[in-house]
Amino acid sequence: MIARSGPLADDLDPVARAAASWIPSPGARLGAATWKQVDFDRVAPFLDEAAFVSLWSGRADIDGVIGWGLKIGGRLGRLVAAARGLPYWCLEDGFLRSLGLGKAGAAAWSIVVDDLGLFIDARRPSRLERILAGADLEPLRGRAEALGQAIVAGRLSKYNHAPDTPVSIAGRGRRILLVDQVWGDWSVPAAGADAAVFERMFREACAVGGATVVVRVHPDVAAGYRKGFLGLERRTADGHVQVLDAVTSPHAILDAVDEVWTVSSQFGFDALLRGVQVVCYGTPFYAGWGLTDDRATTPVADAARARRSAVRSLTLPDLVAGALLLYARYRDPTTGGRIDAETAVARMTRALRA
Repeated sequence: MIARSGPLADDLDPVARAAASWIPSPGARLGAATWKQVDFDRVAPFLDEAAFVSLWSGRADIDGVIGWGLKIGGRLGRLVAAARGLPYWCLEDGFLRSLGLGKAGAAAWSIVVDDLGLFIDARRPSRLERILAGADLEPLRGRAEALGQAIVAGRLSKYNHAPDTPVSIAGRGRRILLVDQVWGDWSVPAAGADAAVFERMFREACAVGGATVVVRVHPDVAAGYRKGFLGLERRTADGHVQVLDAVTSPHAILDAVDEVWTVSSQFGFDALLRGVQVVCYGTPFYAGWGLTDDRATTPVADAARARRSAVRSLTLPDLVAGALLLYARYRDPTTGGRIDAETAVARMTRALRA
């Protein structure tokens, strides 16, 4: 089957319908490399009830292959699709993922489906990059601006489990937030970064005269499950470096800082929505479009920045339109029905305030 938008997309949004021609056809038979039935059930509502089969079942009558993210299952699926001459779609959590951590079993409200690459991977063009570079986003700007404002008003982010309690930061001068990430997270090497990049970011922040440097520890690191890049055990002795290791809402942290410096975390996107200055040392999906201070110097960053900046600069509503209105797909896990971005934001906000 040829990828095309389906009846559900038609009903939801004519603009999204026209733009989503890369999505598998409704009812497509899709092979997956490593998933269990529970994984099929989780993503089926986002793919117009596609039928999933294991690539190892021996069935030849499949229309394409799907995989999750950049881990082994996704990489294996891409290889199998190429060997069999089939289209491949990479899936990943959306930018407004859930009301809790996926690891804790929280149901997903959004995912992305990409037939070219993946938005976290700057090493190759993704469908999101293609949308941002070439789609006519101007008709969506008003809608996107309102959506961004609703996300900020609802204090939403990717995961929405953390307490939204005020954060106190001592000291005066510029308050620079450094966003740590975890070892083994593919969004770091895929953004052309490594441990040396985090070290450079930390050094340059500490060199800013009169600034207070605030390090946001990843929740998995604070809980002892993973290792971070910033080596906090040897940094806290420095009096002008403060560490935030409590599980806290991104918006509560953004209330208390002046700038966000990041390698590739979605925290930078949250900050852009809030109008906070963002400095990027890697190449996340929102870098390279004229919205951020881009300081990445790796070959991956140079190539991605050239692809993006050579095409056009974006407004913030353009970025929101491409990422949240055209690229991501939504459903209400309570009703099981597909919904648009505005409905997802409104219902997630109500659920958090209930």
